Amino acid sequence: MISIKRIALIVALLAFILPGASLAEDLGVEIDASSEDIDLKISREFPFYDNYMEAGFGLYYGEDYLISNLNLALKGEVATPGLTLGLGFKGLLGEVEIQNRDLDLRAISFLVLGEYDFRERFFDLPVNVSMSISMAPGPLCFSDTERYLEFYSAIYLYIVKNGAIGIIYRSFKAHFEESSGEVKESDDAVLLGIKLTF
Repeated sequence: MISIKRIALIVALLAFILPGASLAEDLGVEIDASSEDIDLKISREFPFYDNYMEAGFGLYYGEDYLISNLNLALKGEVATPGLTLGLGFKGLLGEVEIQNRDLDLRAISFLVLGEYDFRERFFDLPVNVSMSISMAPGPLCFSDTERYLEFYSAIYLYIVKNGAIGIIYRSFKAHFEESSGEVKESDDAVLLGIKLTF
């Protein structure tokens, strides 16, 4: 079972981050849910030389896991208006339950992301498509964790200028080292979400 102390720690962290984040100009809040999973993302973008930096906090909650993450990525528009690519890092901290045993997930992963905002090119099409891949090889994994791989994609339809509804696919595989050998936890989830930007 996921530790109540861990959940309390994440909630306390959110309570500390949210008041400061609410003062940001480019703040995004996203809540996604399915019948078994809940994802929460908070991000902020700010100018950085000719590009911009995105800093964010995320939380994945499922029946057998609770995973929080902090990410930092350098992003910029490339090739055509509306197409944005980025590179960065994602730090992962969480707990996964496998065979009635709680295993610690600790990793620093490489992050590659892309986004295409159709509103930049086709003004009558209020659609945004995004995806990201996050990978942590063995040397960047700690505690019980051996490897981590995550894929995320989303299609958002903007109902109003700063609010959208979306369909999200999120998949991850985490490998752990145990006394009995290597074990793994994986999850594929299709979620419905709401995204708000301020």
